[in-house]
Amino acid sequence: MLTDRLRRLNRYREIASTFVKYGFGYVLEEVGLFHVLSLKDRIAADVKSGNTKEAGYRIRCMLEELGPAFIKLGQLLSIRSDMVPEEIVKELELLQDQVPPVPVDEIKEKLHHEFGRPVEDVFRYFNEDYVAAASIGQVHEALLVTGESVMVKVQRPGIIRTVHTDLEILRDIARLIEQRYEWAQYYNITDMVEELSESIRRELDYTEEARNTDMVQMQFEDCDSIKVPVVFHDFSTPQILTMEKVEGIKLNELNRTMIQDEERRRIAELLVSAFITQILREGFFHGDPHPGNILYNPEAQQLIFIDFGQVGRLSASLRYDTASMMMGIMQEDTHRIVKSIYSMAYVPSDIDDQHFYDRVDGIRKTVERSSKEGLSLGITVKELFAAAQEHRIILPKEMTMMGKALITIEGIISEIDPSLDMIELARPYGEQIMRERYDPIKMGKRLWNQAEDLTDTITNIPNQVENVLDQASKGDLKFEISLSEINRILHKFDRISNQVSFSLTLLAFSIVVLGLIVGATFGNNTILTSVPAIEVGFIIAFGMFLWIIYSILKSGRF
Repeated sequence: MLTDRLRRLNRYREIASTFVKYGFGYVLEEVGLFHVLSLKDRIAADVKSGNTKEAGYRIRCMLEELGPAFIKLGQLLSIRSDMVPEEIVKELELLQDQVPPVPVDEIKEKLHHEFGRPVEDVFRYFNEDYVAAASIGQVHEALLVTGESVMVKVQRPGIIRTVHTDLEILRDIARLIEQRYEWAQYYNITDMVEELSESIRRELDYTEEARNTDMVQMQFEDCDSIKVPVVFHDFSTPQILTMEKVEGIKLNELNRTMIQDEERRRIAELLVSAFITQILREGFFHGDPHPGNILYNPEAQQLIFIDFGQVGRLSASLRYDTASMMMGIMQEDTHRIVKSIYSMAYVPSDIDDQHFYDRVDGIRKTVERSSKEGLSLGITVKELFAAAQEHRIILPKEMTMMGKALITIEGIISEIDPSLDMIELARPYGEQIMRERYDPIKMGKRLWNQAEDLTDTITNIPNQVENVLDQASKGDLKFEISLSEINRILHKFDRISNQVSFSLTLLAFSIVVLGLIVGATFGNNTILTSVPAIEVGFIIAFGMFLWIIYSILKSGRF
């Protein structure tokens, strides 16, 4: 336990020193973490904000140096243009996961530990020169004893402990920020870190990546134009992944080849077809489709997908709503776009529907004006999601990943051929899926499933009512009220109390006036009666009456 605390404290200091190194020491002071710096770093820290023009670049370099958890955080923030300035977003989109390689002796020791036998007993040949080195894993070429050429991804020694420590620190920082800033509560920073933690934990388990690879392979088993490497499960563990070796050109290197324009267009159409199929038909898609994870084999004319550590999953209902939203974008139908977003997300009860509709309509009109110049589907979806988040509409996290994937794919297509329009490429596939949706047989199945769900709901109503009554009789019945609902309740209480105050004030004013009149009528002829008490009293009482009424009306809660 003490060792864990010391390691965490040391990591805190490393992170703090890196913040200072890149000119963000003032961030530590703002959130109350300045004390974790050593005296030397405190003296060196510049607690003033740096040059904003360079801020995005410095943030990117800092996150790359801090390691996988922070790199993934940057990638998550790169699709949140609603909370991060556009200049910084552009830099975060360039985040690279390239680090110095692990010495080959440590790699072989890791393989020995995982397989329980020497490397020579597992591989006929193991290339000591690495193919790729990332912050989580390192890839080497090898030849199995059974004769197959493979790529072996080996998890870095100690990386799980480092990542878990970093995630705990990010949780601490998120809580501190939420305690200090209302905007952090608005954007649910702690929830964002939890989402990040869950994503990284899945990525650290190579067994899950192997399952993901198998599932995507099944999606395209009948398509000769798309290939997914075969996983050798007998030579894989939670920290070792052995896959079939594939040959191909990275899509961002196509410009260096002599591939003709017609073939480039075919590659782009194949890419769009694959992702529309994954997102709208299968509901299981590549969550990190950057150019290094997609290859093209000119000889076999195959598109090759690799590295399924991050995948997105869409339920049947989300696929339905996503298809509707995309068709709404393509058909310039604002009503359909808004309806699909409302259907897929949590919408607060006090949302300004007209304002949100106008915001979406403005984005849609921008799409319409830009369509002749080549529209960005990914950016359009991103803007729609940003508008939703501005109105406190909570979208499923899967939709955020989908938006990121679309933007990445669109960037790849523009590199292949800047004249290509993803919306035009996607339109035929979207229309085909919409036609399939309205197939009478499929509609009948959906109606039957909905009828079954409705029957189950009606059948369970008596039991649910009985449970509620039982909880009420025991005093265990609880109500959950959101912050917006509490504000509305308090607003109503203010209105009721102001109305009561108004009535009491009016009654008191009437009594005072009546008392003055009675006193003047039946009183004796004294010094006091010679004073114009009725007039004076009436003026004072009427002035107080007007002041109270003005205060109530000014509050706007009457």
